[in-house]
Amino acid sequence: MPRFLNLLASKALIFGNKTSVINERGVSSTIIRLTSSNKCAFNLKISAIDGSLHEINSDEGTISFVIAGAVNFTLNQGRLNYLSSIIETRICNSKGEEIMRELEYKLANEINADIIFMDRKFSMDKKIGMKIPKNSIGIVKDFNREEVSITEDPPWITINKEEDFYTGYYKITSWVFRYETNLDNLELLQCLIYNLSQEPIPEALGYNYPLFLADKLVKYYRDKYAKVLDFTSNKELSRYRDFRRIVEHVRRFV
Repeated sequence: MPRFLNLLASKALIFGNKTSVINERGVSSTIIRLTSSNKCAFNLKISAIDGSLHEINSDEGTISFVIAGAVNFTLNQGRLNYLSSIIETRICNSKGEEIMRELEYKLANEINADIIFMDRKFSMDKKIGMKIPKNSIGIVKDFNREEVSITEDPPWITINKEEDFYTGYYKITSWVFRYETNLDNLELLQCLIYNLSQEPIPEALGYNYPLFLADKLVKYYRDKYAKVLDFTSNKELSRYRDFRRIVEHVRRFV
């Protein structure tokens, strides 16, 4: 269990909208109540990056079609405006998870943005050699939410410093999400978490809206390729070079 979540063994000290949590080992973190006063009065370029993949079995083993995408916005006085999107694809004669990770980080480190959002756990990826781009915020949905025993009414965010990253959890509506960031401006972090989680779309409720759109972008293109690849592969695919030929053909029409 993350060290600051065991609130049953903690003592809370209230300072306005902040709660300092001191656990049994003497390590403190902060729970911050987010309100409408956390409005984002910044003018920023924001990019959200995500990936997806489609795998097919051949006589030579698993072949993967990997896709990574970035959706670019401006955030001006709290208003999010779409700018552009970028798609990169790769074919590999293996499982595609690691290739997808590499492709996402390649995009993230090449793109010109003030803030980058990724659906990645930076602390884990850094240990395996990934270069974490500056001013990045990683938000993940997959973790054991039962470990988060915070009873504050939403919206709130917790902030804790762990080695190279600020880490914590946030809850805007009914769901809790985990984040990691190398962004040092914690006021900006709070504003971004609050303002970019306000979209009333049920599927994205309380999540980060730019990341939600990046997820939809890569899945849209993945599915367009996959339908053709699956249909063709049932008749033709037996080798890796066949797969590459099919993908190159499909690219001309998608």
